[in-house]
Amino acid sequence: MRLFEKCVYKSEIAPITRNNIDPDQFAYKKGHNSTMALIKSQHQWLEWLDKNANYVRVLSFDFSKAFDSVPHDRLSEKVKKLPINPYVVNWIISFLENRIQRVMVDGIVTEYLYINGGVPQGTVLGPGLFSIMVDDIKTADPSNVLVKFADDLTLGVPGNESGDTFRSEAACLQDWAEKNRMPLNLERTYEMVVRRHTSVVLPELIPPIKRKTWLKLLGGTLQDNPCNWDLHFEEMLKKASGRMYIMRVCKYYGLSIKQLDLLFDSLIMSIFTFAFELWGCAYDGKYLNQIDKFIKGAHKNVLIIYQNAHTLKKYVIREMRNCGTK
Repeated sequence: MRLFEKCVYKSEIAPITRNNIDPDQFAYKKGHNSTMALIKSQHQWLEWLDKNANYVRVLSFDFSKAFDSVPHDRLSEKVKKLPINPYVVNWIISFLENRIQRVMVDGIVTEYLYINGGVPQGTVLGPGLFSIMVDDIKTADPSNVLVKFADDLTLGVPGNESGDTFRSEAACLQDWAEKNRMPLNLERTYEMVVRRHTSVVLPELIPPIKRKTWLKLLGGTLQDNPCNWDLHFEEMLKKASGRMYIMRVCKYYGLSIKQLDLLFDSLIMSIFTFAFELWGCAYDGKYLNQIDKFIKGAHKNVLIIYQNAHTLKKYVIREMRNCGTK
């Protein structure tokens, strides 16, 4: 089954995700990742602010148990509309339907139940089918931007003294969710108003949406001031400090210096280099000094510097400095 899935994906689904799926869907597509989704979002916000927008309303939301709540009948309807071999379409529908599952706890087994919803997780076709399911989520106004990364959706709506179209966009998203029987997770739905100046009057809040001055988006912490990265760096340093415990344990159990340095690059430096293309130019002295101090302390207390140490670190820090001076 897994081998045949790969054949179907390569011949039918992969071309669809490349050529037919919304270009603002950044998940499950070759050459796309979460960093690109973040860059797309922030670039659009700044472009609006540089033109005639006083603020940008950013709505971050996802669905309740998204992959488990996809209705098979709605997904089947959407698959049929795509340029896919009709025999393959029938196979995909058969692949989804009449699935059964049961639960076993302490040797006690429940009866089998049929599943009429959800994309099979752990399968080759699952991610592509989910992308097809959410592909027709569109903005009510084409000038607004909706960036998708799997089930994480980020909506951007510019506004000025004359108002904005945020309310109609929120209603449009809610309407899609109801028609497709995929409820929004309102507990994890937040709004952030991006603005360059705090003197800009905030627009009216739409309940039950909650407003925050920062949002966690795809691994990054973005603030309502697009040039402020304080919270992002605090999160990075906090996460890196927590992972240093693993380094100490590995040193205690006798890993070599070279092995520890490789582990440091994998566990720690990956935090500092994640989405560097997005916020690298925001580096200033205080951020650079904190990271430089952290890296030197880690090598002094855990790694014990050897002749090849800091090769990657010096490169990253040099790039940070170059970005900060441009």
